[in-house]
Amino acid sequence: MNDLLERYLGAVCSYFFGKKRQYVYHDLKNQISQSAHQYEDMEDLLISYGHPLSVAYSYGYRPTVFHHFNPHIVNLIEKFVFIISGIYLSLSTIYYLEQFGCLPFQSPNHVITTMNTSSLITVLLSYPILTMIGIIAIAFIILAILDKKNAIKQDLDLHWNIDNLNQLPHPSHYPNHTIETIFMMIFIIFFIVYAIFFSSDLIIKVQHESYQMIHMMTYFFQPFIMIIIFDYFIDMTKKIYTKKYLQYSSIINLFTIISLSIFVVNSSFLKDYLLPYNMDFEYMLINGFIITALCFIYFISLYKLFRNIKSYRFLFKK
Repeated sequence: MNDLLERYLGAVCSYFFGKKRQYVYHDLKNQISQSAHQYEDMEDLLISYGHPLSVAYSYGYRPTVFHHFNPHIVNLIEKFVFIISGIYLSLSTIYYLEQFGCLPFQSPNHVITTMNTSSLITVLLSYPILTMIGIIAIAFIILAILDKKNAIKQDLDLHWNIDNLNQLPHPSHYPNHTIETIFMMIFIIFFIVYAIFFSSDLIIKVQHESYQMIHMMTYFFQPFIMIIIFDYFIDMTKKIYTKKYLQYSSIINLFTIISLSIFVVNSSFLKDYLLPYNMDFEYMLINGFIITALCFIYFISLYKLFRNIKSYRFLFKK
């Protein structure tokens, strides 16, 4: 019965975040424990408490978006975002690794020639952030159109009985986004400062043979930064992870780790691509931003990959 209680608590707490989640867990568990002697078994007690969403509402939960989207359409759009973003990320990675001269394989000449001569591809690769934002904008438009055509009832079914209670998933199926949110807040703040810094006059004043490489690296990193942010916001919409989402996210993060590793190893990154450390403070600052950016992308991707693997294993718990 303790397992059933934990499933119920997990379902209620899945609607909350951070300290509020902890408060709801301990307060509700204490209330249920105090009421346990009034019922013959835990099942009757938990049924009397009502649907987990109703209990969440009583603790102050309010949805961020009140419209209920068709879950099948949402999954389709999610797949669209990951596939299109993944294709763009792959093209961008091949293009810039070729520019850096550190592709681990000999790319077909017609592929690179097409990428260099096509005005559309050149524009898309030259503006990674705008391109990635454009992908999301198109995804939202398609979501709105398809969801309108395949609308679902907006009144949720809060019918609650023994069958619904026994179908609650294991508590480990519910993600806790607290740690990831802290990491992502630091990640986003850093890259806002990073963007401001590399848009300043200081960069323009750099007169060194490594300047062009520094400039290209800022573009090379941008698709990775954006797809990490996209992945995070998709992640935050998940009350329960799906196998498909975890697979898509893991592939993207694994690709990021491999791509950056190839870049660092094959480019003699620390030796040839950064500014000299013995010049002045400005050069050291630029190098510091580049190295920190690379480490941040590595760290978040590794964290997400291992967390996805762990979450995927949890989905098999009954």
